[in-house]
Amino acid sequence: MVTLHQNGSWPTSYHREAYWCFAVTACIGCAHNGDFFRGLQLLDTAVILGLPRRQISAFFDYVENHATNSSMYAHWLSCKWRFGKMEDYSQRSVARDRLVRDGLSRPISFPMEECDFSSLSQREFQDMYVAYSKALVIRNFASSWPAIKKWCDLDFWVKEHGHRTVPIELGSMMKKGGMKEQLMTMRKFISSYLASSSDNGCWTLDSIQKDTTKDKIAYLAQHQLFEQMTDLLNDIDASPSFCGESGPVHINTWIGTGGTRTPLHFDSYDNLFVQLVGCKYVRIYNSDQSEKLYVMRKKDSPYGLQGNMSALDCENEDFEKYPLARTSEFVEVLMFPGDCLFIPSRAWHYVRGLSTSISVNFWW
Repeated sequence: MVTLHQNGSWPTSYHREAYWCFAVTACIGCAHNGDFFRGLQLLDTAVILGLPRRQISAFFDYVENHATNSSMYAHWLSCKWRFGKMEDYSQRSVARDRLVRDGLSRPISFPMEECDFSSLSQREFQDMYVAYSKALVIRNFASSWPAIKKWCDLDFWVKEHGHRTVPIELGSMMKKGGMKEQLMTMRKFISSYLASSSDNGCWTLDSIQKDTTKDKIAYLAQHQLFEQMTDLLNDIDASPSFCGESGPVHINTWIGTGGTRTPLHFDSYDNLFVQLVGCKYVRIYNSDQSEKLYVMRKKDSPYGLQGNMSALDCENEDFEKYPLARTSEFVEVLMFPGDCLFIPSRAWHYVRGLSTSISVNFWW
């Protein structure tokens, strides 16, 4: 772990696998002594650092079940807390209207094509959008998923999963000083960040650019949370038919305070991005706009290693420094609970959280 903290990555795959072996061995010792809580922390950390749960699925299930039946867990449940619920933006409301009015840095000028889920067949989706790499908003795609109502409740997360260890990004890649990652329990993530973020309601672009907010922004970002907490799969459709016959390759979870910003970048997979709690603003540029988007290179920034990040600060562009970006073309959308966005492979996209929010995305 010292090597990982010092270098930011494992020197070789052997170092990573050696850590996995250590974590599982240490967990066996904890389980032998009846300390399943500590054992589960070790396994959570190993999965966060890349250990596929399927390789130890029976042992993981054993430790997980005993941890939730232990006296330590009973004590956990007896603790008094009440964090309440995040705002439910799934229906038209005064709070939702306020997000539209105050959350955007400017009115939507280049709306993305959209349709209702009930009016779109799988064949139409494949033939008209996937085949042509054309972005599409599908309203009410996930409106019937249990997660829409269930995951709004912060007390649900604390009661069921508050003892679990998760990786949290603190700060922002788009601000001076960047972000740092820290492992913490879900309960600490909620009590220290999500609860106060929910009280704040709408997060404007101006407010998150102030130094006073830098310690309030936190993000469980692009994490395969379902590898750790498999029961959460019951709350979503884990293999949407729109992902094709083979289904998704990865399912990522995004849980964050308001004010999170994912810089302009592209991915190598086709992507279904589903909003479950809260609201996000998303902007998409087609891949043919790449020459105008000032792609970062390794010499420019550590974030330029993969060649899929743009130097543009979306919503706050410096057109004197990046003049070609002035004529770049994009489409944009506000995502509410239940909405799904198809992001084609290699399409550039930027995302900002206007409120405390939860999303999942399916790469296929």
